[in-house]
Amino acid sequence: MKYGTVQNRRALAGSVALVIVVASVVAVGVIPPVREANVPDITPQSAVSAFWVSVGLHLLAALVLALAAARSRGRSWASTFGLAVTGLLVLFLGFALSDAALAFRAAGMRSVTMLLLLCVGADAVAGTLIIATAFLRPKPTQAPEEGVSS
Repeated sequence: MKYGTVQNRRALAGSVALVIVVASVVAVGVIPPVREANVPDITPQSAVSAFWVSVGLHLLAALVLALAAARSRGRSWASTFGLAVTGLLVLFLGFALSDAALAFRAAGMRSVTMLLLLCVGADAVAGTLIIATAFLRPKPTQAPEEGVSS
């Protein structure tokens, strides 16, 4: 089966949904307990600030992906590069959340750890899907020039 525009848009839409879910889970499920935490090795103010930056970057990545899904007609150098960079950004954000998950696991905050690990998994799936979509999209077909027979 040939990978086409419909599959491309569905993959990007799924990635947008995953990235928005991660941003929502961090904003609603992780930040409030971290803000109230009284853990000796963790400074809640700096952790909350870092999580808000992560939420903002996730939302920015979702915006870029939504625009790419809506405007992209095929694979070009610029669109492939933009999607690959966005996919790598999502993967790196997942790595950052995994570091935070390990820190909160050591602090004994199980619910925050589980939410962060679920976010890491969602980021891994979304980032991989974005990068795969960037390179599997079909090249746009060009119409034959006038006066040239094929």
